[in-house]
Amino acid sequence: MLMEEFLHSRFILLASFSILVRNRNVFLALMTIISAFKLVLSLVVPASYDLHDIIVLFGSGHNPVGPWVALYPPLYNRSIFTLEQLATWSNTAPSGMSFSLQLVSLLFRLPVFVFDVATAIALYYAGRRIASTVGGRWASLLWFVNPYSLFSIELLGVPDVVATFLVVMTFLFLISNRHVLAGGFLGLAVLVKFYPILLLPPLLLYARANGVSRNKIAADLSLTLVGLLGYIGWIFPFGLTYLTHYTPVTQPLPFIAGENVVNGAALWLILFYCLLGLFVKENKRLLTPLLLTLLVYYALSNPYPQYLIWAMPLMALDVTLAGCGRRMLFAIFYALAFAQWFLLSSAFLTPSGYSLLMIPLGGNNVPWYSQAIGRFFDSPLHGLLLPLVSSCFYASVLIYAVDITRSFFGIGRSGG
Repeated sequence: MLMEEFLHSRFILLASFSILVRNRNVFLALMTIISAFKLVLSLVVPASYDLHDIIVLFGSGHNPVGPWVALYPPLYNRSIFTLEQLATWSNTAPSGMSFSLQLVSLLFRLPVFVFDVATAIALYYAGRRIASTVGGRWASLLWFVNPYSLFSIELLGVPDVVATFLVVMTFLFLISNRHVLAGGFLGLAVLVKFYPILLLPPLLLYARANGVSRNKIAADLSLTLVGLLGYIGWIFPFGLTYLTHYTPVTQPLPFIAGENVVNGAALWLILFYCLLGLFVKENKRLLTPLLLTLLVYYALSNPYPQYLIWAMPLMALDVTLAGCGRRMLFAIFYALAFAQWFLLSSAFLTPSGYSLLMIPLGGNNVPWYSQAIGRFFDSPLHGLLLPLVSSCFYASVLIYAVDITRSFFGIGRSGG
C-alpha cells in the first residue's frame, strides 16, 4: 500500500514537472516569475562581502580594473553615486535601506542578472541541439530555478557568471562545428576569469577525436591564448599578489601557491589531463570531459561558493541527458553545497552582525534573524554539522565525477 502511494505521488510529481517544460507558455511564465523574484531580491538585499570588497578596492585605486568593471555602473560613473554613498550602502541593513540605496543594489546586480538570463537562453539552445526542445527547457530551468545560482550570481554580484555564459557559448559553437567562434568566446571567457583556460586541453582532445582540421584547432588555440595574455595583462601591472591570491574579480592561478612555487594541485591536474588523454581518444563527446575537468579543479582548489556555478550549466545539460539516478545525485549535490555554504558563513562574522551565505545581515541595528543565526553559529550543533556536511559534499563531488566517467567506457548515457 505504501509503495503504491509512493509511486502514485512520484507519478503526479513527474507529471507536474513535465507540464512546466512541455508547455511553452507555462515554461515562459515560470521563467518570468523567477526573474521577477530575483529582481526584487536584488533591490532589498544588502551588499555581499565581495561587493563590499570591490567598492573598497576600487576606492583605494590599487585594484586591477579589467573588463569586469563595465558590469558596475555606480563605480565607473561617479555622476550616479559617490564612493561615500556606496560605502553607506554596503554597510546598511535591509531594514534601513532607502529607495536610493535599493537603486544602488539593483544597479550593481542588474548586469549579472542579464548574464544569468543569457546563460539560461544559451543552455536552452545547447540542450535543444544535443537532446530536444523539452531537453533544452529542462536544462535552462535547472540553471535558472536553482537557489544556489540566485545566491552566487545576483546576491553575490561577482562577474563569474560572465565567464560561465561565455563557456556555455563556447560549448554551443563547438557542438555546432563553428570552431573560430568557439575559440573567440573561449578567449573572451579567459579574459574575464582565468578558469576557462583549464578547459583548453579537453577541447583540443575532443577536436582531435572528431577529426577537426588543424587550421580550426590552431584557431581555437590561438584565440584562447590571446585571451590568456589579456587576462595576465590587466592583472600583472598590479603585482603578483593578484596572480596568487583570491580577490572578488580574480582567482589564484592553480599552478602557483606563491611566487614561483608549483603546488600539488598542479601535479594532480597534469595527471588528470594525462588520464583524460588516454580515454578521450575513443570518446567523441564534449560534455563529459568538460564537466569532469571543472569538478576536478573544484575539488583540488580552495573553492569559493561562486566557483560551483562554473560547472552548473554543464551539470544541467548532463542531467537532462542522464537517467533518474543522476538527477537525484544532482539534487543531493547542490543541497549539500547549499548547506555547506550556509555553515561556512560563520567565517564571515562582523562586529555588527552575522552573515547568510556571505551576505551580511547586520548593520547598525542587528535584526532578529541575524541574532538567531548568530546563536546557531555559536552552538555545539554548528560545530558538529560543518565537518559532517563538508565531508558528505566532497564525497558527492567524487561520486558525481565517477558516475559521469562511465560514459568513457560506454556505460550510461551522456551527450554533447
